[in-house]
Amino acid sequence: MTRTPGDITRRHSIADAAGGFPARATVVLYACVPPGQNEDDVTARLRRHAEARDWVVAGEVLDHTTTATPLECRPNWPQAKRLITSGRATGLVTTSRTACASTPTAPVLEDWLRDHHAFLSEETPAVQGTAR
Repeated sequence: MTRTPGDITRRHSIADAAGGFPARATVVLYACVPPGQNEDDVTARLRRHAEARDWVVAGEVLDHTTTATPLECRPNWPQAKRLITSGRATGLVTTSRTACASTPTAPVLEDWLRDHHAFLSEETPAVQGTAR
């Protein structure tokens, strides 16, 4: 079945309303990639997550460390922050909330994103036990 431009627009509107995220958001992909994990696989998963929601990817930022490393100690985290603070991105797509906080419930990141009118979207690992 061929979808008309109107069908596509209508589907995007429904998905945006259901997902609670803005239409055509611009996002930055961010992940911690520990040694031994394939960074191309991680980036591809994040990109698929963003593209499935029709979001524009403003940048890809990877830190080659574990999620146990505090955000402020990660060398590439400032680059992801700059994309948000400059307004080039309005959302952060990551493998999991723990990729951006020391604990899944840490409110610091959510407060910072809210202050910058940005959002966080988590991609779920494809395989149980995959490093986040």
